[in-house]
Amino acid sequence: MDNAIIRVLLVDDDEMIRDCVSAYLEDEGFCVHSAASGEEALELITSLRPVVCISDMRLPGILGDEFIIKAHALSPATGYLLHTGMLYSLSDELRDIGMTSDAVLLKPIHDLSKLVNKIKHIAVAGRSV
Repeated sequence: MDNAIIRVLLVDDDEMIRDCVSAYLEDEGFCVHSAASGEEALELITSLRPVVCISDMRLPGILGDEFIIKAHALSPATGYLLHTGMLYSLSDELRDIGMTSDAVLLKPIHDLSKLVNKIKHIAVAGRSV
């Protein structure tokens, strides 16, 4: 699959992380959009219809897991990944929408090719990881 047709939405309140991860994914050929909060991302998700949405857990306003549940209601075909600096076990609500523990990535990701592989897997296989 051509990476250029894979639209990714990155949600993180840390500007440096957003910029670095976005730049890496763009270098890999993905079409990347970003948001600094879950609320901002919810405004974008219906118009963007990303293939994959990568969300931080600790966001201002709504937390990442709550954002994903709301975003899934708006864009159920999107695959979701949590990118977090804290240990996190998926809630039943996230499992109910098809997320698995493989969808939780701990910060910092030292090898961003792992993130690229997860994005490609979601794009090919569908929304769950």
